[in-house]
Amino acid sequence: MKKASLPKVSVLIPAYNEEKYIYRTLTAILAQDYPDYEVIVANNASTDQTALLIQQLIDRQPATGIPPIRMVCEEQKGTNFAREAARKLATGDIIAQLDADCVPASSWLRKGVRALLQHPHRVAVTGPYDYFDGNPQMRFFSLLSQQLTYPLISNLAQIAGRAAILIGGNAFVHASVLEKAGGYNTDLTFYGDDIDLGKQLTQFGTIAYLPSLVQPSSSRRYQANGFWEVNKKYQDCFWNLIWRKNNILTTTETSHPR
Repeated sequence: MKKASLPKVSVLIPAYNEEKYIYRTLTAILAQDYPDYEVIVANNASTDQTALLIQQLIDRQPATGIPPIRMVCEEQKGTNFAREAARKLATGDIIAQLDADCVPASSWLRKGVRALLQHPHRVAVTGPYDYFDGNPQMRFFSLLSQQLTYPLISNLAQIAGRAAILIGGNAFVHASVLEKAGGYNTDLTFYGDDIDLGKQLTQFGTIAYLPSLVQPSSSRRYQANGFWEVNKKYQDCFWNLIWRKNNILTTTETSHPR
């Protein structure tokens, strides 16, 4: 794939009280080896120094030679409220979803875009998290299970016409398809938002779950609430959507531990 053919990418980052992580995440995304992208951070009613740290990075941007960072403020709390506010400002042909506690490798955008454009029927690509601050056993077995079982489960769910696995902070979506799907569903504020999006996108094509598209991310939710408790919530959202007759996911979960 030649550089001249690379489409512009809009990286969307929802951020709620992320002062511990946001600087590292933005520093990593600004170091991408991709020629044409923008970064839009949605400050989601943060009460800490998140907005200040983002603004400091914005103020230090040179006039040329670095992808611009923009910040939008969204006072309605919820990951999808933040993502939707950022999406409405996006000018890229591809939307890249990134969480504020992820540390993408410099090749992340290039690999994700290349995979998305590899097949014309693909509407999105996604991949596993590597929980870099988790204990060695948790980190190893979590990554291994995601790489071995998630692709199979996601493919079978799509064949059945029920859903697809999409990892919220590690996904690439055609902007035009996301628009057709109605954008981000703001009825879901946290758990279940990524599974719901995967379901909506499969109306227009397939979602590829790629074991090699690894995203380093914090394990803070697992540390705060316990691995099995958090994992159960994600699993419940996915399997409830699979088995519901009306294909509609409903959840009132809003907890987002910091």
